[in-house]
Amino acid sequence: MRTTLRRILAVVGKELVQIRRDRRMFGLVLMMPVLELLIFGYVVATDIDNIELAACDYSHSAESRAYVEQLERSGYFRVRAQCGGISDVDRLLDRGTVRVALVIPPDFAQQLRRQEPAQVMAAIDGSNSNTAMIAVSYLEQVTATQAIDVRFVDATGAARAVPSPAVTVEPRVWFNPELRSVSFMVPGIICVLLMESMVLLTAMAVVREKERGTMEQLIVTPIRAYELILGKAIPFVGLGYVNVAVVILVGTTWFAVPIRGSLPLLLGLTGLFIITCLGMGLTASALSNTQQQAAMAAQFIFLPNLFFSGFIFPIASMPPLVQKLTYVVPLRYYITIVRGIFLKGVGWTELRVDAAILLLFGIVILSSATRLFRKQIH
Repeated sequence: MRTTLRRILAVVGKELVQIRRDRRMFGLVLMMPVLELLIFGYVVATDIDNIELAACDYSHSAESRAYVEQLERSGYFRVRAQCGGISDVDRLLDRGTVRVALVIPPDFAQQLRRQEPAQVMAAIDGSNSNTAMIAVSYLEQVTATQAIDVRFVDATGAARAVPSPAVTVEPRVWFNPELRSVSFMVPGIICVLLMESMVLLTAMAVVREKERGTMEQLIVTPIRAYELILGKAIPFVGLGYVNVAVVILVGTTWFAVPIRGSLPLLLGLTGLFIITCLGMGLTASALSNTQQQAAMAAQFIFLPNLFFSGFIFPIASMPPLVQKLTYVVPLRYYITIVRGIFLKGVGWTELRVDAAILLLFGIVILSSATRLFRKQIH
């Protein structure tokens, strides 16, 4: 047992020396998570505000001006262009000057004074369907408190009316009451960056031994295959936790995303996912002979996990067959764990099923990768 531990520690020491000498790689390990977190946090955030608006006000009344001002005060809209009449709507939308054009009828104020529902027409630029749906939702939300019906018109001229509700609803949002998309994105980014770095670095480190010819030197030593694998994997476990710590630190301080659950539980379950990532990296290295091949194999493993995990696209909106395929994606379960701890503050009772599945994935993938790696070195 002592001999085995000594051999493993010798390989660990060798890997740490290589990591220390390759300062550029170590710098990338520290800086890449921060840069990608900033990019995802600011660029990929789904919050949309200051939507360009034009108001064709045929009413010219205090009520119509108050309605437009209320839309601006909400923070969702800002008046970008003046609209002299209905003929300007097509021009403004075609040029992309505005995304929403409101047409307020002449009798708008009179209808409100008679306590009758007033109607306005909203023409929405639907070239970006996601932005269009969000703009419609915002417009309905701001208008819902008034006796105003909004009539939405698309490019074909088809219209639908959204009447003001007879019963108002006061929603109470749990877990993310401000509805900040960054609070939803940052926990997912931790998962994505951890997998991307672990799979790639593990694959590259093993293949580097093949390219330099040092793998054969390791093989002829008394070290066993599993000792070599453990010795090369342990340093990357530490690097994985460094990545997680850096992203958590930046996410909680810079983006002010709190961790509502247990940090020790998060770090403990992160170890299960790191084991899975190491297995994926060993698989990529066993299938590659050069670092370029290893990088391509790592991306081939990473991309399906990225798209099918629910990080970018909600799983519930995927086709039924694709939804079934997501059950074999390890990243799906880790994202559920991290978001549950960050946003909901859930504990072991709620996460034990996902943790058990992730542990099973780790054992199966790492065992298969180890068996495949042994064939490569014998």
